[in-house]
Amino acid sequence: MLKLTEDALHLQCRAKNKREAIEIAASALEKAGYVKPGFLHGMLARERDVSTYIGAGVAFPHCAKDNLDLVIKTGVHVFQFPGGVSWGESKVAFVVVAVAATENEHIQVLADIADLLGDEVKATLLASAKTKQEFISQFEKA
Repeated sequence: MLKLTEDALHLQCRAKNKREAIEIAASALEKAGYVKPGFLHGMLARERDVSTYIGAGVAFPHCAKDNLDLVIKTGVHVFQFPGGVSWGESKVAFVVVAVAATENEHIQVLADIADLLGDEVKATLLASAKTKQEFISQFEKA
């Protein structure tokens, strides 16, 4: 089960577009020591190949397979965008879960996130949470 810490949670984020949101996410993963410089390019390459929007207002940006060498260790940061970020094709992300994962660990992380964020009601509650404690409480409810 994915555990979310306050250090890995960013509330009240704003971005003009998907690219800016991904830049914010990549920067946080790098600052936390999960990835090497250049990880952003791997995330953008992955997004060009296939959208990382998974539904219910949630996006799951991670890097392309070719860039796994930029991952130092597996980690997750979660970003709340209460105003939403256009993720293309009429999709809007309110919760962005940025993942740095070695090898195929991102598949298990994605499975955990899909279980947690599989419905729009929950995503709406997360998008409107006012405190980190409130967000984490909703995030961790099964």
